[in-house]
Amino acid sequence: TWGNTAIDGSSARKYYYFLRVTDGEALVGSTTPTSHVALEVALQTKPNLLLLTEEVDELRMSLRDVVMQVSDVVVQRAKLGKDFGTILISTGLLGAIPEFRGLLSELEPLPMPSTVEAVLPKLTEWSTALFRGLPEFIQKKLLAKRQSNALIDLSSLETDRLIAELVDQELQQRIANGSYKGPFNPICQYLGYQARAALPSLFDSSYGRALGGTAVALGVAGRSGYMAVLSSLSSEVEKWRPSGVPITAMLEVPHVHGTTVPPLLGARPVDLGGVVWQAWTRVRAKCAVEEYYENPGPTQFSGQCSQSLCASISSKYAYILELYELRRLLDSVTERCRPGCDPRTVRVAVRSLTTLNEILLEMSSPLQGQQGMWRGTP
Repeated sequence: TWGNTAIDGSSARKYYYFLRVTDGEALVGSTTPTSHVALEVALQTKPNLLLLTEEVDELRMSLRDVVMQVSDVVVQRAKLGKDFGTILISTGLLGAIPEFRGLLSELEPLPMPSTVEAVLPKLTEWSTALFRGLPEFIQKKLLAKRQSNALIDLSSLETDRLIAELVDQELQQRIANGSYKGPFNPICQYLGYQARAALPSLFDSSYGRALGGTAVALGVAGRSGYMAVLSSLSSEVEKWRPSGVPITAMLEVPHVHGTTVPPLLGARPVDLGGVVWQAWTRVRAKCAVEEYYENPGPTQFSGQCSQSLCASISSKYAYILELYELRRLLDSVTERCRPGCDPRTVRVAVRSLTTLNEILLEMSSPLQGQQGMWRGTP
């Protein structure tokens, strides 16, 4: 769908498509927006610009920064005689913008649905100014009934439409000062659930069967409360490693002021240092000005393409095998540090493991600023 839309735009050559893609926040109900699906779609279809939630968060981009980035791409393409393009937007993007995240944290403790008149007196001056500057269709969504987990449903916010309108306003100012001539004709679409209507690929079928078999094995072994997982998915099916993980080890409890929220399965953000993101950064500058649009086509069930894996899966390392290797190394340290060994060996082992534990503790703790921003605490 995304590839077809982009190619259609390059044929018509007069529209800018703002395509909003369902991401991890909308798929699993996590409190932390992620962009795995959007990144995979970008690698498969090559849009002119990808607005990735994790990058916006990492760079602490404001809403104006995002608008300026999109506007710069539009102007750059206009100078080449290209008044068309495709912008891919992750659904949870607004949750990564600092000022918008602050507004969300102030709105979450308030009872909803509500009205603008009832909410504004309870907001800070900064959030009040931001809320007043938002289009009415965004205001209504922010004040609508909450999700079952008491959090604001970011997938219901028309982020694509908001950015398109703000970009249009910015381009009008550039037309006035002579730095842009136009035209700019945006078309907004939410392509959230189209992928669910596709037939399962050969990988999907094998994955489903393997998970089902693992679940049966866990049940027979009396392992209640475990989630069936598979590792080494980039290898042949025969080399996949099935295992079980206690569900409680994967849960996190969001802290929303004054509200009891059930535990959630948290989503892992896109690794900006990983090979999948780096693959996009290598081509995005060219994609911004050229038309490298690709259409992966329908699911194949025979031939060479039937065994193709998406980049997000083919780049994964063998998680379970890494855990086995970690256990082997720890056992080796224990074996070397038996009573009667060289005191220097014990001293080095203790200091090294202490440092490692401090690093892991730091990595597992949320940043001071992010704890309130993601979970709605004051």
